[in-house]
Amino acid sequence: QLLPADADRVLWVRESGLAPEVLAEYAGALDGACPGRWDVLELNGGEALKCWDAMPHLFDTFQAHGLTRSSLVLTCGGGALSDAVGLAAAVWKRGLRVAHMPTTTLAMVDAAWGGKTGINWRGSKNQLGTFTLPEFVHLDARWLVTLPDRERRAGLAEVAKHAMLHAHLGQVHLESWPAWDTSPDALEAWTTKLEKSAQSKIAVVDADLHERGARAQLNLGHTVGHAVEAHFGRTAHPWLHGEAVALGLRFVLFQAMDRAPEACLFLDRWLETHVPLPNTPLAQWPDAESLWSHMTHDKKNVADQVVDVAWYGWGKAKWPVMLEKSTFEATWARFVRSMEEAGQN
Repeated sequence: QLLPADADRVLWVRESGLAPEVLAEYAGALDGACPGRWDVLELNGGEALKCWDAMPHLFDTFQAHGLTRSSLVLTCGGGALSDAVGLAAAVWKRGLRVAHMPTTTLAMVDAAWGGKTGINWRGSKNQLGTFTLPEFVHLDARWLVTLPDRERRAGLAEVAKHAMLHAHLGQVHLESWPAWDTSPDALEAWTTKLEKSAQSKIAVVDADLHERGARAQLNLGHTVGHAVEAHFGRTAHPWLHGEAVALGLRFVLFQAMDRAPEACLFLDRWLETHVPLPNTPLAQWPDAESLWSHMTHDKKNVADQVVDVAWYGWGKAKWPVMLEKSTFEATWARFVRSMEEAGQN
């Protein structure tokens, strides 16, 4: 029912390994909506897809299936897949229509919404991309049943971020987060809660699509988070995006402790419980110098200045905050010591 009535073809680009019974249900829906006018491309998802080398295969597939600007590319996977396929669709014939059926917690609550597409370039996150709003985003928590537990939990970092930024969500939204259960009632509850988180992002995007003002606050925790992700992405044991963002948020909370102590303590415990960090020894965590080298390539920067978001309590964020390297180095060192004293690794 969500498909554009005038779509001449639909290409369903989906990740491998999704729940067969849910796939069959949506295949039936496509048969009913556009019989004989849809095709499937199955890909392996994950960060490896977010590279320029993945683009030619997507372009060749679009051409082979005769996609036009009246066609629809329907993604079905995690945030990396919607980012990469969304970029390919945005530039093919100067813009195909795209829609998303996210299958990971992270994509459901954040990555599928807001129109950002992107791939990485020379080790830096999301250096190539567009702002291209999807035709629609359809959430169904049943996709999470086959998602590895680590990935399902990692996406909850974005849930915490939205609660931090929007006072109408706040602590209540996190305290009432449903326990994981594969029963129909529990999955419906997860769908409802994920939609509520996502709606808070939509309101911000509607007011500032191209991230020139208020939308930049949605990068809370991501300046350090992206640097952490890039650092471990070059190792034998990469961190997931949500895990890196969770660490970035906990660094934000460390800096805000004097401003909002009760909220910071609650959030730090919530993140520790719901988004456990990989068991990488602290001795192998990146030092401030390594992180700073990645942060200087952050897409939010202005000229040579590293720009970040500061947090002052539920619904209270400040942007832009200009970072000084020496201050960051000293604060990061104190933060890592505090994690060590708290028993992290």
